[in-house]
Amino acid sequence: MDKKEANKGSIKKSKQKYNIYYLSMDDMNKIINVAKSLRDSLVLKILARTGMRRFELCNLRIQDVDFTKKRIYIPKAKGNKPRTVPIDQDTLQTVKFYIGSRQHGKLIQSNKKDVDGLDESRINAIMKNTAEKAGIKHPDPIKKHMNPHIFRHSFIRHLIKVGMPPNYVQQIAGHSDIRTTLQMYGIPGIEDIQEKYDQIVESFYTTT
Repeated sequence: MDKKEANKGSIKKSKQKYNIYYLSMDDMNKIINVAKSLRDSLVLKILARTGMRRFELCNLRIQDVDFTKKRIYIPKAKGNKPRTVPIDQDTLQTVKFYIGSRQHGKLIQSNKKDVDGLDESRINAIMKNTAEKAGIKHPDPIKKHMNPHIFRHSFIRHLIKVGMPPNYVQQIAGHSDIRTTLQMYGIPGIEDIQEKYDQIVESFYTTT
């Protein structure tokens, strides 16, 4: 391998994987509030309030929800490493209404009776269609459509913004290495930068 190829490899390995754009809690709730069905509302609530990945949500079963301890067990997380995440009472109440008397099977069901559960493409569609209905665009101007990952990204961003310790965030997000959490979410988002800028910008041109 020559020096030029070695440098290219080094650049690829050191490339940052972070996104400074995320949704406000208000925008996330606006999307949830216009969901067309109880099922779609539940899908969005779980994504927005646990930071769960799409495939993790697809694999959830009813028995993975602990209503007493207010937790959800994720048996098939990234890297086949299970984890448990906390869940809020409002979302748990939605789960109860949604599952009714069901005690087994996939937590989120397809509208097709012969299909057990949803696939990731359907979750993508729920997110895209509901965001359009709410009139909320992706915060990144180069993105044309909303995708479920922005809820995960925004959720983790908000945890850090309100002061949750990085090692706690790491466990909730399911990152195997805390450096991943810090590298992806440790830099300020564009909304945070704008907020701080607005606080001090007047001092740039105010005269005494």
